[in-house]
Amino acid sequence: MLRIKEWVLPSLLLKIRRVSCWALLIGFGLGHPGQARSSDTPIPQDLTQLSLEELMSIEVTSVSKKKQKLNDSAAAIFVITQEDIRRSGVTSIPEALRMVPGIQVARGSKNQWNISARGFNERFSNKLLVLIDGRTIYNSLFAGVTWETQDTMLEDIDRIEVIRGPGASLWGVNAVNGVINIITKRAQDTQGFLASGIAGNEEGIVSIRQGGTHGSDLHYRLFAKYLNRDTSFHAGGAHDDTRLFRSGFRTDWAPQTNNHVMMQGEFYAGHGGQRSTVATTTTFPFGFTTGNEDVEMSGGHVLTRWEHTWASGSDMALQFFYDRFERNEQTIHATVDTLNLDFQHRFPLVGNQELLWGLEYRYWMDDIRPTAGTEVFPPSQSFHLISGFVQDQLPLIPDTLLVTLGTKLSHNHFTGFEYQPSGRILWKPVDGHSVWGAVSRAVRIPSRLEDNSRLTFAPNDTTPVPLAFQGNQRFQSEDLLAFEVGYRMNAFDRLTFDVTGFYNRYDHVRGTQTISLTPPTGTLANNLDVTTLGIEVASDLQMHDRWRLRGAYSYINMDVDGPINVALNTTGRGTPHHQGSLRSLLTLPSHVELDSWVRLVGDLSASNIPGYVELDLRLGWKPWPNLDLSIVGQNLLDRHHPEAPSSPFLATQPTEVQRSILGKVTWQY
Repeated sequence: MLRIKEWVLPSLLLKIRRVSCWALLIGFGLGHPGQARSSDTPIPQDLTQLSLEELMSIEVTSVSKKKQKLNDSAAAIFVITQEDIRRSGVTSIPEALRMVPGIQVARGSKNQWNISARGFNERFSNKLLVLIDGRTIYNSLFAGVTWETQDTMLEDIDRIEVIRGPGASLWGVNAVNGVINIITKRAQDTQGFLASGIAGNEEGIVSIRQGGTHGSDLHYRLFAKYLNRDTSFHAGGAHDDTRLFRSGFRTDWAPQTNNHVMMQGEFYAGHGGQRSTVATTTTFPFGFTTGNEDVEMSGGHVLTRWEHTWASGSDMALQFFYDRFERNEQTIHATVDTLNLDFQHRFPLVGNQELLWGLEYRYWMDDIRPTAGTEVFPPSQSFHLISGFVQDQLPLIPDTLLVTLGTKLSHNHFTGFEYQPSGRILWKPVDGHSVWGAVSRAVRIPSRLEDNSRLTFAPNDTTPVPLAFQGNQRFQSEDLLAFEVGYRMNAFDRLTFDVTGFYNRYDHVRGTQTISLTPPTGTLANNLDVTTLGIEVASDLQMHDRWRLRGAYSYINMDVDGPINVALNTTGRGTPHHQGSLRSLLTLPSHVELDSWVRLVGDLSASNIPGYVELDLRLGWKPWPNLDLSIVGQNLLDRHHPEAPSSPFLATQPTEVQRSILGKVTWQY
């Protein structure tokens, strides 16, 4: 590497029964039409089949909750296609997100990733909303995403739509800095049998899938996946190996052309290792112990969605999902159950004007058993979130000037009423060029642990003494006022260019303050103000009919104003100023593919983590249409390198990312 500055079979069976019962109970449960209809025109498996103009015309749904061309979106959006995933050689969703400008990805261990958009990158990045087929996976307990449990068969992903910037006027609270929408393929697009195997020096993965039909209007698929990841590098020894089993299904039923019912479910169970320092007493002077542990992870979900279209051109969708999350480790033993009901309706007004409105109700309940390091009050509690949104699209000049106005209104347990308006404008002066701008307000509401808890931290690189930490029931929501402007160009047959600039002002950002010196005790406070300024660039160059280059670059500067003194003040410590990426996709004769990916990430000076440059290489061969062989080298420029700073919140020891070599075989018929 070039350095630069700057199971548990009984438990599984029990979960299968639980998911099956829920599936039967909510078979008629029925929200976001964009996610299901978005796969009506699946992206071709081979990107070389698409011209650059066709790539810019890929239909996306995350910006307006309806299908629209990428080039007609008044937002900073980037699409990762199935072909991008396959030819990159990545083995997880977090690794695929490294392609996106403005997304910060840092791997903390074999089972932990820090992922954020436009700054604030840490173990649980609380300003990023992530969805899989319309189901939010934002964890209300930690205020972030547990990426180690969010997985599926990568071959079943149709695309990943990534919005940088606020999406709160449609998606609601916590969609502050971005929205990641992972959209899987329809069951009718995954018919037949597929088996995939990965074997390498750092991990092994086996996946199988079977798709079929019942009559002419019902399609289904079943899948199972098992992954085994070895330990990473740490000078004192790492204990971050991972074993995880996952299985699931999806059905798509279209009894009439204007009705569609989708149902899916998954369950998972396994463990991930980590080395952590945890409290052994709850009184001062605190006692601590450092050792290895296996974190038990399990859960599952079931989701149903009904969509209906009228001849008038209007449509509606009704969605319900249930999700269960379980996690047991030395610092926390928690279970969270979530139920969500969502309705939306879109209809045309005069001219080409469209109105979209919707309602959502979410109920979740948790059970958090006390440990020496974590106490939550009360240990079990239930919560409600009620919200509604409206969005109006006004084509002031048809096919030239489009204005979109919208807002989301919501009420939550922690901070009460919230409003999140947005205004966007898109101007297409000539074919192949578009300019857009947006002004938005978004909020991030507190998590359960931030609201009312007591945590005990060992000494770490942020605080040199043991520290007791208390939640704050007067903690307010964090507010963002965002200004964005962007330009897209597709004026030439072989070049596309997309650039976005943004300026964000955050008020009432989470900081900390000392409330006692004996014993050392801190609490949360809304005492930070943050401004960020940045630019994001993506470009696609067709060098030859068989050779494509895809580049990305992002710059961000964060200015934090306020006291930064104790454990949870990690704002900015995990965000590099500069990031760059260049991918080369070369299709050779005889069905041979040679792909490379160079990544540059700047240093984290506040965390003493140097910047790095890394290289991935992939050699693929398809001797027959139903057989895909490849060998992949990842992080080839050094034996190992650090990416993520330590996490005072869970007191876990970060490890270093290692060089890896793997082979992959995919067979389908």
